[in-house]
Amino acid sequence: MTIVHTPRLAALSLTELVELLVPAGQPWCENSLDGPARPPEETRAAQEIAPLLAELGFDTRLVGRTPTRANLLTTKVFGPGPTLLLNDHLDTYPSGPPSRWTKCDNPFRAVVADGRVYARGTSDTRGNLATLLSAVARVCAEPPETGTLVVALTVDEERNGVEGALYLLDQHGLRADASITVEPTAWTDESGTGVAIATQHTGHALIDIEVRGRSSHIWRPDTGINAAHALLTVLAGLSALPEGWGHSVVGLDAGEAGMAQFTPLTASARIAVVGLGPEVNRADLLQRIDDIARAHPTAGTAVHVTYAPGPTFVPGTEPLDVDEPIVAALRAGYHDAGGGPARTYTKPAYCDTIRFRHAGIPAVTFGPGDDGWAVYDESIGITTMEFAAEALAAAVGRYLRQPG
Repeated sequence: MTIVHTPRLAALSLTELVELLVPAGQPWCENSLDGPARPPEETRAAQEIAPLLAELGFDTRLVGRTPTRANLLTTKVFGPGPTLLLNDHLDTYPSGPPSRWTKCDNPFRAVVADGRVYARGTSDTRGNLATLLSAVARVCAEPPETGTLVVALTVDEERNGVEGALYLLDQHGLRADASITVEPTAWTDESGTGVAIATQHTGHALIDIEVRGRSSHIWRPDTGINAAHALLTVLAGLSALPEGWGHSVVGLDAGEAGMAQFTPLTASARIAVVGLGPEVNRADLLQRIDDIARAHPTAGTAVHVTYAPGPTFVPGTEPLDVDEPIVAALRAGYHDAGGGPARTYTKPAYCDTIRFRHAGIPAVTFGPGDDGWAVYDESIGITTMEFAAEALAAAVGRYLRQPG
């Protein structure tokens, strides 16, 4: 009797795969843009996922700048032909206090309800990762005779990919003829829930603004210059930013512990600026914010505008043409899966696609996660995942089988 071994990725349903992936390496994969509470250790997740791809015949490697932050880089050669990169990331944004979750007692233990899976990372991005892995298993079940498939699961995506996508590109020479990052591109519109194709991405930045005034006793505010009051005037002036840009105050600081009898000498704010087009460069953005800050002065104050520490400016990308081979393959795969005409759009957020585009790789984003980024009760639709996995598998097969 011949015993046929079924790879685990082929045996698991998408829901079961999400339930497996959600707790993988957590909570050590939490990674905040403004500095994680604990040093992230995504290697824990990479080590759990690597055997799933090795079982499908992929050559797997863990590579990173540090042992605790290893990217999972895998390759399977089907034959001569193009190289396609599939990408997703291993880190998640923080879960916050579990008491704020209403669907899950533990945000790292998935709960299935109302046709959705709830947990931290379901939409960004363990649910998308499950979709990617399921699509890969489907491709391997009916393998093409041409092409090479590379799966790169990266660390540090939540902090703009410096230890992940950038590291693989700059230090390991990662290259491909095209790339698909399986990240949230699902939106709900009048025609229902669909997964769009992001052919362009906007840029973003984190900027620190500090105002210095003159401290006074609280009984004599007339003798000082309250830095907090002056900062509020500066922040109100940010409404003059160009249309299409968004900004959020994500941090405020004023006053000192034990000094409540005195008005604050300094006050500072950290602001996130999003929606930046590819024409916006680092120096021009900082100058624009500085000009706005100085256009709303409070007499006697000094204003200092800088980028927040770290890789906190990321430029946007130019759009890919709809006839670009990878876009055409995804549009065809979308149709093959019964989705009708695929919609293309500009994704208003970072993902590793941006780094691949900057490196000259034709790269797009396509995934069943919702572009809503829920703070709590994050979830992903099961039907949407099923459709996206089918469409992605069809697109991968089409791309790898194209004439050289």
